[in-house]
Amino acid sequence: MLVFTQHGLANNQLNPFAYQQTKKDGLLITGTVRFTQRVEKCLDLLAEKAPERYQFVKQYVGEIKLHKKSGMVATADPPRYEMSARTAFYSLTWCASSMAHDAYHSYLYQYHQPKDKRKTPARLWMGFKAEGKAITYQRQTAKAIGAPENEINYLYNIKGTHSDIDGDGHITLKDYKKRDW
Repeated sequence: MLVFTQHGLANNQLNPFAYQQTKKDGLLITGTVRFTQRVEKCLDLLAEKAPERYQFVKQYVGEIKLHKKSGMVATADPPRYEMSARTAFYSLTWCASSMAHDAYHSYLYQYHQPKDKRKTPARLWMGFKAEGKAITYQRQTAKAIGAPENEINYLYNIKGTHSDIDGDGHITLKDYKKRDW
């Protein structure tokens, strides 16, 4: 949390690498000052250019947190998008569209969750088909917010198999550990 000094400035505003938690429209953002400011700008971009996608992100993501690797923790309460600095700072449009991508994974988790509240089978929210749907949603979002052609083309060219880094036909924790995004 921000700690205010007698001068009215937060202590961590003096150190852009200090961690803080902020809230934007009910969405918790955790990370460095630089990261939280970046995420807020990306959320503003979504709100301005694609308000329905902004609402979707707010509905299916409860926290966006700086992390070593990017990925959705849909099982967390609230659902948490862990975002790497590489994803956050590639571009505003990439960062914003990645939020929509991972919100889609959270949506799939909730949509397919059994009525008895057991965990949703992984293949339904993070398997190849789910990844393909999230990429499509990200591409549509990228177009809506005015992403550059290279980002949109990249999203047309990747398939839902890019997360299978070891190529064994399954997306597993081993693949996650090998991610560089």
